[in-house]
This record gives sequence, structure tokens and C-alpha cells, in this order.
Amino acid sequence: MPGAKIDAVFDAMLDSELELVVCRHEQNAAFMAAAVGRLTGTPGVALVTSGPGTTNLATGLITATTEQDPMIAICGAVARADRLKRTHQSMDATAALNPFTKYTGEVNDPGNVPEAVANAIRAAMTVPRGAAAVVLPADVSAAATSEAIVAPSPLPRLGAAPADLIDQAAKLIRAAARPVLFVGVRVGDYRTCATLRELLAVTDLPVVETFQAAGVVSRELEDHFVGRVGLFRNQPGDVLISQADVLVTVGFDPVEYDPRLWNADPARTVIHIDEVPAEITTTTSPRWNCAATSLLP
Repeated sequence: MPGAKIDAVFDAMLDSELELVVCRHEQNAAFMAAAVGRLTGTPGVALVTSGPGTTNLATGLITATTEQDPMIAICGAVARADRLKRTHQSMDATAALNPFTKYTGEVNDPGNVPEAVANAIRAAMTVPRGAAAVVLPADVSAAATSEAIVAPSPLPRLGAAPADLIDQAAKLIRAAARPVLFVGVRVGDYRTCATLRELLAVTDLPVVETFQAAGVVSRELEDHFVGRVGLFRNQPGDVLISQADVLVTVGFDPVEYDPRLWNADPARTVIHIDEVPAEITTTTSPRWNCAATSLLP
């Protein structure tokens, strides 16, 4: 969504190969950018002006951060000289956006723009993924700079899970009478989704999805799909989870479905497979915590 305080960025895009989609509202732009992040793994970008152009992003940003969709917001702002004045659309954008993002930074020197954008991208793409924002005062975005990021910096990766843990987890699943896969939001990554489908194709494991994992079980594998869980513990998936003797959570985040709602027996065997360690609570303390990108390639 264009506006006077961000026009310099739009002007620069005339000479770029970036695809520009003009939206009717900033909130739409945020949802679209988050959808790009969810579907491709590469953050979409919402480019907006100052004042209400920035505040209109709030719902889209908090949704992206909660649902772990990587996206970037680039927000215009008044010139630095007007930053503390009571003038048109002057506001503390950083303070306004901080509650809704993983990272928000206001750039006060043109030479800092490349590193601010690079850090925003890294924050958005680091698990748990989400929204990040860069605030650009109008005079900063219009200024020239010779600074640049020399080369892309890869995201830090976790090491492989120990082989003995993987072996123990496999033995537990094979020996279980009622093993169940409980898959969550981070299985939505296209690479992880493909790996899960490969596993289902060669096993008889039943699958329960959270709402944010909707669609990870393909139509060809629907015989494995039992259903999704909700907030009222009244779905077939809730019944299956309650009866599982070994529950394997894959890419599950507690924000999706509070563990106290689905794990009435804290002593039950829970195997946690994810890119990040499981949160330890009074209702969930996984006995096998396989946090490793090797299991979710």
C-alpha cells in the first residue's frame, strides 16, 4: 500500500525484478505476505506507509507470529527530524509493533538498512517462525548508502538427534499397542510435510492434526487420517489421542492446543519430534525429546 513516507522504496522498485502487488488494505497485505511465507518458506513482504498504514498491520502480524508464518513488514515513518514532534502520522512505530512481532527495528542511519533487513529476515525464518518489521523514516529510505551485506548468511541449524534416541523412539512406536501421530503447525513446512507423507506411505500409523496442520495428510493417504482436535475435546481425534499408549507429537506447538486439554496422563509416553525442544509443563514432559532437523529435513 503506497504512501508518502514510503514512496522512495516504491521508486527503487521500478528498477528491480520484485513482484509488486498493490492491495486495498494493509491488513490484506499482511495476510497475503504471511500466506507466501507459509506456502513457500520464503517470507512475503508487506510494504506500508506511516501512521495508520503501519497500525493497520497489527492483526496480520500477530496472526503470522502466532501461526508461525514467516513474513516481513517494511513500514514508512516521518523523517528523523520530526520523530519527536507532534506532526502528521508521527508515532513510536517500534513500540506499537513490538507486541506483534518477533523483531522490530527502526533504522536511524542509511548504512544500517541492509543489516536491519537481514536481521528481520533471519528472525522471521528462525523457528518458531513469525513476523518481523523494519521501520524506515522517510529521509533514511530516500538517502544513498554504499553499505551492503556481502553474502547471505544461512540460518543456524540444530544438530542431528542422537542415533540412540532415534532408535529408542522407533522401538517404542513398534512396541506400542495404540501409537498415534499428533501433528502440528510446523509440519506445514513443505519439506517436513513431504517427509511425513513418506512415513505414512510405509506404515499403518494413524494421524490426528491440529487445525494449523490441516491438509498435511494428502487425499491418497486419507486412510491414516482420523480427524482434527478442537478446544472442546469432542472430536474423534481427541478420543484417539486420549487412548494412545505412545503419542508422537510432530511439529506441535502448545499455542495450538493446550497440553492440559489432551494429556490427562502426564506419565504417558510422549515422543516429541520437532525443530525446537518441547516446553516442559506439569502436564507434558516428553520422555523422548528429539529436537533435530534430521528428523524434519
